[in-house]
Amino acid sequence: MDPTLVYLMEGGRKSTFREPMARFPRKDTDLRLIPLGFVVLIATGTLLLVLPWAHQPGASLSFLDALFLSTSAACVTGLSTVNVAETFNLFGQVVLLMLIQLGGLGILTAGILLVLVNGSRLTFADEQSIQAAVGKQKRARPFDVFIYACLFVLIIEVTGALALFLSLSKSHPGIPPGRHLWEAVFHAVSAFCNAGFSIYPEGLLRWNRAHDRLLITSLLVIAGGIGLMTLINLRYYYFWRRDPRKRGSLTLQSKVSLVSAAGLLVAGTVVCWLFEIGHTLKHASGIEQLSWSFFHSAMTRTAGFNTVDVGAMDGPTLLVTIGLMFIGGAPGSMAGGIKSVTFVVLILTAWSALRRRDEIQFWHRRLPSRVSFVATMVSLLSAVIIVAGFGLMLMAEQGQPAAQTRHGWLAMVYEVVSAFGTVGLSTGVTPLLTPAGKGIIIALMLTGRIAPLMLAMYLARPPAPIRVRHPREELAVG
Repeated sequence: MDPTLVYLMEGGRKSTFREPMARFPRKDTDLRLIPLGFVVLIATGTLLLVLPWAHQPGASLSFLDALFLSTSAACVTGLSTVNVAETFNLFGQVVLLMLIQLGGLGILTAGILLVLVNGSRLTFADEQSIQAAVGKQKRARPFDVFIYACLFVLIIEVTGALALFLSLSKSHPGIPPGRHLWEAVFHAVSAFCNAGFSIYPEGLLRWNRAHDRLLITSLLVIAGGIGLMTLINLRYYYFWRRDPRKRGSLTLQSKVSLVSAAGLLVAGTVVCWLFEIGHTLKHASGIEQLSWSFFHSAMTRTAGFNTVDVGAMDGPTLLVTIGLMFIGGAPGSMAGGIKSVTFVVLILTAWSALRRRDEIQFWHRRLPSRVSFVATMVSLLSAVIIVAGFGLMLMAEQGQPAAQTRHGWLAMVYEVVSAFGTVGLSTGVTPLLTPAGKGIIIALMLTGRIAPLMLAMYLARPPAPIRVRHPREELAVG
């Protein structure tokens, strides 16, 4: 959970540095508007996608499939029960792109915007927290952070689209530039928002030998998965300057997000290469093996693109991918999962327990015990939701084609984790789902996107006071 969002949602609890509380009474920020906004966005997208003039000639789409696609796009998941390129025309693809962009603005941007719209005032301590997250030696207002976030989204997506456009134009000079531009814009937005939708019939398998485009797409996914606050912090970190006052600083949140992202990318690349060198990478060249392994590792950060057939991958690769999808990206990013920072806190908690320490200390900082409690709660709750979703899927798909694929129950687990983590990778199960199975996946996608918002809203409330302290007694665990 991103602590900055929690600070923002507590806006107006105390008087500000300049103005007394009597003149500006507290006004709670109603974060229920954010889940409601997602529901309205999904409903609007469903109505637009089901319209006949959003489809290719001869193609049709049921209401359930339209709801599935709208939820997948708004929750930036990427799972699809139909072939997007063969089903939707330009209008339908534009609707999908808008759903991806609006849904992919992220938890942090929505939280800041809601504070601004409601007119809530932040305390002086809250402003200092935002300032610390930005890492700049001046006052930082929530409006400034919101503008920076939107600016970063625009700059990164435009830069990525331009790079893809130049690559496409160079490789296929005979195709009209307008088509290249649309393909570049759609895939750049889909990549940065970690959505994983493609307007090619075969997906990004078309680019499996275009290593420059795969690298651009991977960088966009990585940028969208490390968190907007980390990107803003990097904007004000001039590492080449010797004077610490002019160089700025990286917050602990940014350091953990960057290091964990790099570690997971390297680990995923190595594991994918080792397990798939005798399978999907068997006939690929050395550069293709490295490129495809790195691309798959980056996509497990909840992007959903693929350059090889995921259903043809070996079982151990799928198992490792499930773990990476469960972890996801950084807090406050476009990515889903329990978040990489949560995973790091779990490891640090276990390490501290092994060393018989009462608190977590690393990088010359000490973490409050509340952080460990929240990390444990988020991980446990996510695991319970996934197990429950898997159980429901087994009951819904028992004896159906989706349960009879090559990987059997492992493919069902893969589908459930991909939906809850808003990843979008699939072994080919999605189009085979029954109506009940589609409904379960829709619920998992929506839960995976909205649950962090609801947890943040709950954690932003004042802590309940302990009125009675009972005697302490130890329990034997392990």
